[in-house]
Amino acid sequence: MSLAKTTKKHATTIVLCALAIGAGAYVFVVDRGSVTTEEAEQRKKNVLLAWRPDEITELTFEQGGSSAKLTRTPPDALGQRFWEVTIGGERFPAEAQIVDQLLGTLEFATHERILAPDSVDHAALGLDAPRARIVVVTPGRSSTLAIGGPAPTPAGAAVVEVHEGDRASFQVITKELVTALVIDPSSLRSKDLLPYPTSDVTRFEIENPSGKYHLARGPNGDALKLDGPAKEAGRRASRAATDELLDTLSRLRAEAFLSDEAARRASTPAATLTLIPKDEAKPKGTLVLGGACPDKPDLVVALQTAPARAAACVSKGFLDALSRPESAFVDHAAFFATIDEVHEITLTAGDRRIDLARKGTGFHQRAPEDREIEGDTGRVFLESILALRASDFLTTGDRASLGLDPPQGKVRVVSVLPSRSPDGGDDDRVEELLVGKPQGEIVPVLRSYDGAVLALPADRARALFPSKITLRSPTVIDAPETSLRALRITEGDRVQQLERTAEGSFALEEPRGKNLAADLGFGTELATALLPLRVERFVAERDDGSFGLASPRLVIEADLSAGGDAGARTVRLLIGAPTTGGSFARLDGDDAVFVIDPKIESAAGKWLLDRSIFTFDVAEIVKVTVTPSDRRKPPLVLERAGDTLRIQGDAAATTKAAAIRDALADLVPEAAVSVGPPRKEEGLDPPAVVITIERRGHDPDAPATVDPERTLRISLGAGDAYRGTNVTYARRDGVGATYAIAQAKTRIFLDAAR
Repeated sequence: MSLAKTTKKHATTIVLCALAIGAGAYVFVVDRGSVTTEEAEQRKKNVLLAWRPDEITELTFEQGGSSAKLTRTPPDALGQRFWEVTIGGERFPAEAQIVDQLLGTLEFATHERILAPDSVDHAALGLDAPRARIVVVTPGRSSTLAIGGPAPTPAGAAVVEVHEGDRASFQVITKELVTALVIDPSSLRSKDLLPYPTSDVTRFEIENPSGKYHLARGPNGDALKLDGPAKEAGRRASRAATDELLDTLSRLRAEAFLSDEAARRASTPAATLTLIPKDEAKPKGTLVLGGACPDKPDLVVALQTAPARAAACVSKGFLDALSRPESAFVDHAAFFATIDEVHEITLTAGDRRIDLARKGTGFHQRAPEDREIEGDTGRVFLESILALRASDFLTTGDRASLGLDPPQGKVRVVSVLPSRSPDGGDDDRVEELLVGKPQGEIVPVLRSYDGAVLALPADRARALFPSKITLRSPTVIDAPETSLRALRITEGDRVQQLERTAEGSFALEEPRGKNLAADLGFGTELATALLPLRVERFVAERDDGSFGLASPRLVIEADLSAGGDAGARTVRLLIGAPTTGGSFARLDGDDAVFVIDPKIESAAGKWLLDRSIFTFDVAEIVKVTVTPSDRRKPPLVLERAGDTLRIQGDAAATTKAAAIRDALADLVPEAAVSVGPPRKEEGLDPPAVVITIERRGHDPDAPATVDPERTLRISLGAGDAYRGTNVTYARRDGVGATYAIAQAKTRIFLDAAR
């Protein structure tokens, strides 16, 4: 069939198709900007009848003689479009949060009422020169809001003239809506000064007074390495230091923008940061910080010189972050992973091997035997490995001499490496450590990531060698504090024994002395520190003589009542030499050496004698006499007058009297320091000051007369230091022990006696 005949046969169909296409084009091109009937009905209370956010191509804001135009960028590789703002002919990234808020405000803005056009006086309602104007542009349509002067009601409301296509209306909007829409156009400019997100940067080049160094991403894009002109180039950068730096940079925002001229005058460069983006097609970014901001001396000038120019005032904290020396970024840690990222670890030394994998909230041991490991036990083991830090780096000596060729052991840690690809999914980060031969106080290890040889403290590096104690439960005394029946603490010549009473307090059995008693607080402190006993870490299968346990400094014996599967028993804790994070210790009858929390030794290594002997009710005081050792000086006397204590001969000195009263109520000592007669160095024979406190009888309704049997005498002696606190030695008459009271509490009495 000929083309002519075919065309003639289907002419009607062709014409109808052409008309349909033309109608569709008309709807898309011409009618696209029209308000649909459905829109008009649904949004009849809204200021704008049509709102199609995905179609908005630009928004213009005018206020107070200035203006800003928002436009969208073309889609990026992920199809995302971002807002940019043009102010004074210059284009900047827009402040996304403020733009989103404005778009939301415009979308949901409603009017209070609509005014009849013939009732509107443009000049009277401020519409001839509106305080703000907003123009929203979509394909085929432009909407304009001109916000004029105040409306009669409600309070603070304003009249807005709205033009949508060929539709015009006059509406009254609330004060709150006016405040949300009348903005400073310059606020639409993004305050972010970092031209690229830190995750999109492959190298950070830093120059400050300490020198120049680079931080570059490693092969997996996770850890950073010192690079370029850095003295330690090639070494892994500290995770803590780089995380802190990147977090700080991500918050680099302008407090206020500066003109180029103002910035030029104020800038005195102190640190320069150059950003090299991963995308090689993008230009580098450069920031220069330094110099006090004009009229804001607590802020510093920040200049972005590439890829665009910007000048602003920022917090001094950003300059501090960029002023750190290279040495602050050198990584002394053996491993990069955090404990929650690790899902496999293998230790190998000779024919010994431990293979552990995370399983749910616990762990599964795959070698040397197949068994389940409690979560707490596995975490303590991992903590001991991940906490390893070098005391130094070894740059001399060949690998063979350090026992690294061949190595004495090997540690392999597999952890989660969060994916940075758009497709998501996690990868594995694999770290290996080769363990060398102990060299005195250190053990050399080779960090495979960067080839650095680390000197690890020998006592800590023991955790790298598989042993019977590697996955032992950290709880070595599994008994509650309530099971404690008695304590015996031996430290050199000092022996103390406490028995727990039926009421839960403590009775002092040893030492025996005049009116000595146990301190409930100290006894409870030791009991709760001791039970249940959870070690900080295990360090050796048995004592090799280097842990100070052959002649322990401190021995704690605890009598425990029966409970659970255990009968009544006595446990002996031997405490040896101090070490990092505590002291070496072991249990009598168990060879394993571990490290205990320092609070156990702190609680046990002092006299557990009652401190309440210095406390009393100041309301019971009738008279106080502060007598100096120099008998030529008169004593200071306070006597009760009604509800107050007054200084004898100086009744007007009420502030001083009140201070002495308060000090008497706060004479709680740090602890006892000796038992028996006072020692010469305590300066109590004779004392520097004697405080005599005369009190009334127990009956509060009886006359306020002195009961001689309730009179207290407290002697203050020489000054000294006790556990880092400046103290004064003190005794109470009738008690055979000397105590240490903080000088801050005794000074007022010593000064009064001078």
